[in-house]
Amino acid sequence: MSRRTDKRWKVLPPDTLEGKTVTMADTDVVDTYPQIAAEFMSPIFELDPGDYLITDEADILGFTPFDEADTTELWARIESTYGITQSDVGSSLFIRIFEEIAKRRRMQ
Repeated sequence: MSRRTDKRWKVLPPDTLEGKTVTMADTDVVDTYPQIAAEFMSPIFELDPGDYLITDEADILGFTPFDEADTTELWARIESTYGITQSDVGSSLFIRIFEEIAKRRRMQ
């Protein structure tokens, strides 16, 4: 069961996507880090496997509430959990974060 709070769920108005085409970004790179992704999403976003979809173009801002753009708290959680900062990664893309986590694990 998802631990995501109700205030973060947004329902799109009916017909929002009517007549539009939705194209999914590739997942080739992110698919190389399935274990890190599963471990990452729970403590950082309180999401369980199956509660999210991450593509190669996804970043942490895409997992914040629609009316918020401050990722300071998320980066504090990432630093506390994984010992990396946004300046270490140079990006908020999940693939870059996962690459940095993998790199640090290989160095240990």
